[in-house]
Amino acid sequence: MFLRTSIALAALLAGGCLASTTLDRGQRAVTDGPDALVWRAATPAELPGLWRTISIEGAAAAVLLDVTYWIAEDGSFSGAALFAGPPPAYQVLSGSWRLDADGLFHLGEDAEPARAELSGDRLRLTGAEGSLVLEHAGIR
Repeated sequence: MFLRTSIALAALLAGGCLASTTLDRGQRAVTDGPDALVWRAATPAELPGLWRTISIEGAAAAVLLDVTYWIAEDGSFSGAALFAGPPPAYQVLSGSWRLDADGLFHLGEDAEPARAELSGDRLRLTGAEGSLVLEHAGIR
């Protein structure tokens, strides 16, 4: 019993021996989330590659659980969307895309144009039903 109490007390006292430090905001691993990012309009040349969902917001979040897109330079795309169930099920997505001053067109059947914005390796697509934030998977 004495040994356990001594070990617990030593662990508590050792924690008090560490110096207190504060990291600069840029050095912190935790950020304030996607809303803290600085977004700018995306260009067509920046969209090709593999994109994976980080967050889904708005009415779309009630039906979509996950989305992955392969956006090709030639104007085609392929992907999968995981729709809420029961049971949840993936649906294959494919077609063509274009990005112009009116928005990103056709990442889904009968989809309205979406505003496409970038911040670092993140792509935010915003439309009438909500927004998706996707992260570039490093494959182009």
